[in-house]
Amino acid sequence: MKKILANIKKAVKNAKTALIVSHIDPDGDSIGSMLAMGNILTQFNLTTFYYSEDGLPKVYRFLPGADKVVNKLPPFQRYDLLFTMDASDIKRLGSKLSVKEIAKIIINIDHHPDNTKYGNFNYIEKCSSTAELVFKIAKHWDIKINRETAENLYIALITDTGNFRYENTSAKTFTMAAELLKTGIDTHEISTRIYDTRSIASIRIQAAALVNVEISPDRKAAWTVVTEAMMQKHQARGEDLMGLVDQIRSIEGIEVAMLFREEKSKVKVNFRSKDKVNVSALAKRFGGGGHIRAAGAVMLGSIDNVKNDIVAEVLKYLKASKYLA
Repeated sequence: MKKILANIKKAVKNAKTALIVSHIDPDGDSIGSMLAMGNILTQFNLTTFYYSEDGLPKVYRFLPGADKVVNKLPPFQRYDLLFTMDASDIKRLGSKLSVKEIAKIIINIDHHPDNTKYGNFNYIEKCSSTAELVFKIAKHWDIKINRETAENLYIALITDTGNFRYENTSAKTFTMAAELLKTGIDTHEISTRIYDTRSIASIRIQAAALVNVEISPDRKAAWTVVTEAMMQKHQARGEDLMGLVDQIRSIEGIEVAMLFREEKSKVKVNFRSKDKVNVSALAKRFGGGGHIRAAGAVMLGSIDNVKNDIVAEVLKYLKASKYLA
């Protein structure tokens, strides 16, 4: 770890500009880590830019620095450094970014164990979140974490650990959280904004989806579908579905939960598991990936065909116990 962080620091000291990028459909960890990393880089007098192809969900727009994130870049712009945050594969950065052409050096920071190591420098370590790696970078570089950086890191930490409920939570996670709290961040306000603030569209679309939850005959898998027509009817956006698949997972006895969301000619699939199933391995069969207990994939085709194919595969492998973890 020390060698790779020393090499990254050297690259930072020799650079003037840096572009920091989140993955598509950005979550709290990707966004918080991106903004925190940018705050750290400014202490080296770098001019920093932030990019997210899908923009930022409304729930995260209160974060310090969120107003600087863009979803379009100037044509032919080239940067000294490209930092990719929480993206296990180049494809996760989106289709509009020419990764190999936009920067001289790619610095890949991620906590997913299946990361493809596509950067010139790859700081990959299995831990609770990419935020934990950014925290380690600040410590290793002797950078004092200010309140703005701490707020972004805390958001990233709680969202990727399910507010410290998931099994990726460790003693190191709480130690990091304790240090962040010392900067004076308001954890009550943060938690209220993330977990207790919902739009009426979110309530209605999730209610409609939960009414239609289907459960497998063995009661080990459950899933629901959200069509474009449903989204239009309730004037909902993608971010209004946040937490829906987790509610399905909470059903007693369920080991695998799935959410199928129709989006034009493709279907976005979210997988969740409780204690036994490696849904990351399952998602890889469909061109996706993620964590052992939370993963996703995007497939072409009609929502009915995609749902039927994936449900059949899940039930088959639940029976065979191939993906137990």
